[in-house]
Amino acid sequence: MRILHLIPYMHPSAGGPPVVVDRWCVELQKLGCDVHVLTTDGYADGDSDEWIQEYQARYPMTVLPKRGPKGFGYSRQMRAEFQRLLAETDLVHVHNLWGYTNLLAAKFCPPANVPCLVSTHGMLDPNSVGRKRLKKQVYGNLLEFPALRKTTGLVFTHPEEERLAREQCAGLPAGHVVPLGTEEPPDKTPEELTEHFLTLFPQCRDRRRIVFLSRLHSKKGLDLLIPAIKRVVAQQPDAQLLLIGPGEPDYIAWLKGLCEENGVADHTLFVGSLAGLDKWAALAAGDVYALPSYQENFAIALVEALRVGSPVICSQRVNLWSDLQQADAATVCDLNPESVAECILSLLNNPQTARQQAANGSRYAEEHFTWPRSATNLLRCYESILAQPSST
Repeated sequence: MRILHLIPYMHPSAGGPPVVVDRWCVELQKLGCDVHVLTTDGYADGDSDEWIQEYQARYPMTVLPKRGPKGFGYSRQMRAEFQRLLAETDLVHVHNLWGYTNLLAAKFCPPANVPCLVSTHGMLDPNSVGRKRLKKQVYGNLLEFPALRKTTGLVFTHPEEERLAREQCAGLPAGHVVPLGTEEPPDKTPEELTEHFLTLFPQCRDRRRIVFLSRLHSKKGLDLLIPAIKRVVAQQPDAQLLLIGPGEPDYIAWLKGLCEENGVADHTLFVGSLAGLDKWAALAAGDVYALPSYQENFAIALVEALRVGSPVICSQRVNLWSDLQQADAATVCDLNPESVAECILSLLNNPQTARQQAANGSRYAEEHFTWPRSATNLLRCYESILAQPSST
């Protein structure tokens, strides 16, 4: 089976979709698929080609120079390269919306009689559509939504993502729910991982550490988390917020100003991006992992926190929230600073409850969210589509 993954950008700084495509490609190859990724250098921002070489060491990937907005995925060579690869492809899997790649697939896949699936990656969530709403309404009605209706099907990570997507766009094709996964944590104890982190960041020793690890973005609820830390510090003076992840410089500057405004600058550490062992160590070192997002279709970093055994709080806009709550694997907050603070304090002040939830969460994540399991489900989706009678 030959699968072409079409995505506007694969640079690691772009967030979750590149991670999903990368892990699916690695696992699909193990299951006997031939995979190829076609993308642009969007979000690279002058970075060296080392990130491309790392991907290409794992599977074939073509990276074209972008033109225009970095998230749109347009390149002068994209059309010709897509048509060339399409001739030797059994199925096209498009990732992300609001871009050139979606329009390309909608135009050329049906005449070539090649099935096309689209992973929306949460981009039809009301919160996502509400950002630049007027522009998306016009673009959606004229181009994006008609293109989606031409596809063979859509891939969602959770039934709630599908429900919300169908509220935003009528007439969508069949949906396929494929939960995502996480990597295996390092073969080290939580104590060893914590000590590794504290060796890197000794200023965090002897503190109650509240960890946020994700992309620093306005949808992540950091405007709620920082004021919440003010309330936490009032009861727990040794509390410390760790903000871990990449972000746009202007937004990071705004967050630092918000910390000053709330009087928690001395209780907040902007760590920057962490990867590999350092990332897992940061998650293990947290007394609480907090993700009060306004929208998350899956939240890989949250599931990684679960896997490593960190107590977790999340909002009801994280699509996994009800599953985790039912499994007593997370504490769920409302979208206001008071609720976020209350949930953090409930875990800090009740270590037995925190330990039990952490154990439940680790077990739940290990049972439900692994990349081999996710890729196997995705392959079954591909097989069911390719088994359908040809439309010609």
